[in-house]
Amino acid sequence: MTREELYELKNKRANLLTEGNDLLAKKDLEAHKAKMAEVDKLNDEILSGEKQLAEEGRFQETDERAKGLLAAQQAKKQEEQRTKTVDEIRGSNEYARAFAKAMRRGVSVKAAGGDAELSPLLSALNESGGNPVGSDGGFLVPIDVDNRIQRLEKEYLDLSRFFRVEQVTAPTGWRVIETEGGEVLPKVAELGTIGKDDKPKFRRYDYNVEKYGDRIQISSELMDDNAAGLLSYVVDWFGPKYIKTKNALLLPFLQGLTTVVPLTAGKEALELKKALIKTLNTAQSRGAVILTNQTGFAEMDGWADANGRPLLVPNPADPVVTRFQGRQVAYGDDAELPCEEETVKVEGKADTVKTTIPLYVGKFDRLGTLFVRKGIELATTNVGGDAWATDSTELRAICRMGASLVDKTAAFKATIAVAAAAAG
Repeated sequence: MTREELYELKNKRANLLTEGNDLLAKKDLEAHKAKMAEVDKLNDEILSGEKQLAEEGRFQETDERAKGLLAAQQAKKQEEQRTKTVDEIRGSNEYARAFAKAMRRGVSVKAAGGDAELSPLLSALNESGGNPVGSDGGFLVPIDVDNRIQRLEKEYLDLSRFFRVEQVTAPTGWRVIETEGGEVLPKVAELGTIGKDDKPKFRRYDYNVEKYGDRIQISSELMDDNAAGLLSYVVDWFGPKYIKTKNALLLPFLQGLTTVVPLTAGKEALELKKALIKTLNTAQSRGAVILTNQTGFAEMDGWADANGRPLLVPNPADPVVTRFQGRQVAYGDDAELPCEEETVKVEGKADTVKTTIPLYVGKFDRLGTLFVRKGIELATTNVGGDAWATDSTELRAICRMGASLVDKTAAFKATIAVAAAAAG
């Protein structure tokens, strides 16, 4: 497969996604399902083509870009295999029983080596790239805890749902992305030599995973409860913190967008539609998501066309999901995605506060990537911390994450001005 054929496949896939959006708008779910099957088939062809091109340049000393792409693909494949192995260990009944035993007894990672029943816990740590000997961390939670937190994420605005998320086993690493190549093929005369000057380029970006954690005291009664009760408590306590930590890593990518489109009062919907078409490239626009806060969603909910029909419409496949011009609209609390306030000073007049509502628009899985080192670690003690003095058990949770900005041109920020108010 040539690079030109690969680009043609990607363009065909983009066109199919556009057709799929049109079918959703018409509520033709059967045709939409068939269209998505075509997309899945193209996805396989594209992945195979990328692998083929990377392999072709593997031993060509002059093709450093292809060699870099191949190295990144191999590193990612190894990480995916390790993650799969760790998940298989954490998903077993033996692991769940060993985890509950370690939590109740306050067994540390250092002390677990002498207990055969706790061996699954150490196996998971070894496979995930950890070093149990002398480690100050805890044990990876059973896979069921991850699944419960994922269900909990749907109740919150979890920004990672819209960004690219990669599970990694190394604390640092790098990835490469392919940037756009030329759009026009050079003209070649009969029996002429085909040039090599119009090749796509690759750009490298690094990631660094850091540690985040918290601890809480829990009663002896809860520790003596069944494993399901203990794990449910952990999810309810740690889950929201975990989601907010991910948001804190990704939100700066949104707030730092340099392309800003102020929307004129009374023309917000029309100008946002134009910005979707002109500010983003076609592929990014078709897959764009609109993120805002409660105030912003309330403003958008009042937008209507000339016939009074609302411009925000539910997705026929999922009525909970709202769309604008075929793009998903999501919102969170004002406290999570705050409005921006600026004090305006005018000589001889009282200060006023200018408030603007943010609408973040773009293909966020191209904007940035969240790297999560598998997975959440828990440890307990009834001796350290304040546990000894209060005759309780202290539970500590640790996670490791990092985020990298990839392509800042994949999104922009639109703003809606609110009537100025007197400064407090």
